[in-house]
Amino acid sequence: MKLIDISVASVRPSKLTCLLILVSLSVSLSAEPMTEYQRCLLQRLDTAAPTQTVADIKAQCEVNLAEQPAAKVEMKEAVEPEQPDIGSLVANRRDAEKATRQNPFVISPHKQNYVLLASYNAEPNFQVYNIPESDFDRWEMKFQLSYKMPVVEGLFGSDVDLYAAYTNLSFWQAYNRDISSPFRETNHEPELFLVVPDMWPDDWQLDGWRNALMQFGVVHQSNGQGGFLSRSWNRLYADLLFEKRNFLLGLKSWYRIPEDNDDNPHIDDYLGRYEIHGLYKRRQQTFSLMLRNLFDGDNRDTIKLDWSFPLYGRWRGYLQYFNGYGESLIDFNAKSHRLGFGLQLTDWL
Repeated sequence: MKLIDISVASVRPSKLTCLLILVSLSVSLSAEPMTEYQRCLLQRLDTAAPTQTVADIKAQCEVNLAEQPAAKVEMKEAVEPEQPDIGSLVANRRDAEKATRQNPFVISPHKQNYVLLASYNAEPNFQVYNIPESDFDRWEMKFQLSYKMPVVEGLFGSDVDLYAAYTNLSFWQAYNRDISSPFRETNHEPELFLVVPDMWPDDWQLDGWRNALMQFGVVHQSNGQGGFLSRSWNRLYADLLFEKRNFLLGLKSWYRIPEDNDDNPHIDDYLGRYEIHGLYKRRQQTFSLMLRNLFDGDNRDTIKLDWSFPLYGRWRGYLQYFNGYGESLIDFNAKSHRLGFGLQLTDWL
């Protein structure tokens, strides 16, 4: 069957309906079965918002089908040959974000968005609150909300973009009815950063590893408390991302901006000055690793392991393990040992 050319920049709602009918009729009159790419187009056209363009719909289908090995051959036959490279995990995410950037009802995720419905902390930091240990519940909920918005696209006529982001990380004693189920700790993290895509030649690789993305920014992190519970710091950071097929390696370092009234003078000693994060993606599953303070000599090394997997629709199952310092700002100098499971709405990649 010959694919109908729908490469227009924008279609009004009435024209979109006509286009849907036309594509449906062409498919029904054909003796050949629909490809996965054509089926995706029909499904997304049927549920498209009035402001969504056909170019956006095509880009979304291409990104979605890129993760389905069985559909790759069909998609190559259906799409135009000049479509962008689908081999890069980082490029796939950036393309998906660009496809919805002009949609006023879409906000792009920054870090992971998840909720641990149940997480067990074997070493709760109850002393800092000046309450008895018996008032603390080791089972609690932990969730993170993280979003970003482009501030300036194509800075100085280049491919560099300027973003603003906000991340909220909360620890909720949801099952502790004895003390009215309070939020034990909430961390707020606004930041401003530059995204610099891969600008190196293709032959600049080391054993297949290539620099896929660089980020440079300034970030403030605070728990919004006062007095002896106050925790905050400001940093400048650089984050370099390298990828090799379905592996991703990130090297992030930072410099703490000095403060006159420092509530946490030793936070660098516990949260360190660098972070290593790795990711492996296999089909629809994602395994990630974070390491901090490996060589400080004071046994303050920190590790976080994540596993996410598909459940239904956009919802994913999520398992998280943390052992070390700085899981939250109130616990920056107290060790946490936590295992939790729940749901994830958006992943790293």
